[in-house]
Amino acid sequence: MDSNKRGAYNHDHNLDKRYLKQVRLLRNLTLKDMAKYMEMDSSIISRLENGFIEFTPYYHERLKQACKKIKVTNAELLAIREVIQQREKRGFK
Repeated sequence: MDSNKRGAYNHDHNLDKRYLKQVRLLRNLTLKDMAKYMEMDSSIISRLENGFIEFTPYYHERLKQACKKIKVTNAELLAIREVIQQREKRGFK
């Protein structure tokens, strides 16, 4: 097996706060559901999504672990990245 190939759930992407809401919506999760997977309070998820809390490496790791728990594939993360980039090109936040 080629060591450069990534497994379906090998999340080595540079996830940031923009991915949080997109991943949550992708899996049709409420703030409370996502909070359960990230093992934190739902108010923190809301504050992260709205930019009221800095998205530190701690939250990055929590999001990464949540993505594994809810089985978000690399292909899905790449699609989310594309959506984010297209939205930014069009001037959306």
